[in-house]
Amino acid sequence: MTWRDIAYKDINDASRSRGLWVLFALLTVLSVGYALAHSYLGEGTFSAFIGGLAGMVAVTLPLLALLVGYKSVVHERTSGTLFLTLSFPHSRRDFLVGKLVGRSTVLLGPTLVALTVAGVVGAVRYGTDGAVLFPWFLVATALYGLAFVGLAVGLSMATTVNRWITLGAFGGYFALVTLWGGLHSLTLVILHRFDTSVLSNMPNWALLFRLVGPNEAYDRLLRAGFDVDLATRYVADGAPVYVDWWMGIVVLIVWFVVPLMVGFRRFESSDL
Repeated sequence: MTWRDIAYKDINDASRSRGLWVLFALLTVLSVGYALAHSYLGEGTFSAFIGGLAGMVAVTLPLLALLVGYKSVVHERTSGTLFLTLSFPHSRRDFLVGKLVGRSTVLLGPTLVALTVAGVVGAVRYGTDGAVLFPWFLVATALYGLAFVGLAVGLSMATTVNRWITLGAFGGYFALVTLWGGLHSLTLVILHRFDTSVLSNMPNWALLFRLVGPNEAYDRLLRAGFDVDLATRYVADGAPVYVDWWMGIVVLIVWFVVPLMVGFRRFESSDL
């Protein structure tokens, strides 16, 4: 038996969750609904449609990823299922890989299907100018979702205390998705002795600090493929090379890998 067996079981178990299916159905309705309603909300071009759709995805996808992953390991530890699983010839590393593949599949499968349907509707309604790069939107979205899967699974491995995992997951959501821009601006103002002019003329290091937020990295990747009103500060004249589009990929990979490494280190050394 290998990590593939664990992933298969995990996909099977997660697919029975009615709550998750309701959430994914809601994402589908929102995506396709936005494709139909965009003409009333913004410019009727495919690129503008992608910009609006990305704004919705940036808020909803991290929440789905955290819901999919934040109880993925701790539930099996507290219920005793993990002890039974590891009694077979599985290592803890196999268990981690299987969980990651399983939860990533559960998240990205329905999400990418829903967004593809929305993209087809958008191309029909707003034209195909720029639609050839729609796969780039899906790739950027997949990386963005995986960043939060890594964060959620890493938290789930780090402790068996449910309330800390829940606080970490949803506190992370608010800090990284909702409040990141405000936290970044507040830090700059404090460091510059409450001189607010720094917000309109950021030093280069502050641009990189801003880009460290997963939603900022996601916007930067989308700006590389589409003419959208996103990540404009990173493409202005004089912007340093280390805030180019490739740094968005680096940032999302780091958000995926680092929480997993920290969580797995604690998981590997702890008793079941």
